[in-house]
Amino acid sequence: MNLAHLLKVAPVAVLLVACGGASDTYTSEMEAEYLELCIQEAEASLMNEIEIDADTASGVATDYCECTWSEITSSLAVEDFNEMDAAVSAGGAMPAELSAIIETCAEKVLTAL
Repeated sequence: MNLAHLLKVAPVAVLLVACGGASDTYTSEMEAEYLELCIQEAEASLMNEIEIDADTASGVATDYCECTWSEITSSLAVEDFNEMDAAVSAGGAMPAELSAIIETCAEKVLTAL
């Protein structure tokens, strides 16, 4: 399995969490929406891009998305994350902080395989 395949999933999935609006803390609703969307995107990407069975894709996607959520919520304030999300959604470059989270989690998941 190639790290690049998993990394392609992350920019879309990670940035879909901007659903908190006025909240100054991460909420359980934000987590649920993030994980649902991230896992769907990751599973689809894995199934389309590499030869992998559905159960393995589901497990890898879940582990990856739980890792990215944990890293985001432990290292980025909601306000900072929302600003990054808005910038990327407007066509800006992926911030270094998010790129580092993506790479860290992809490596963790792939090492465990």
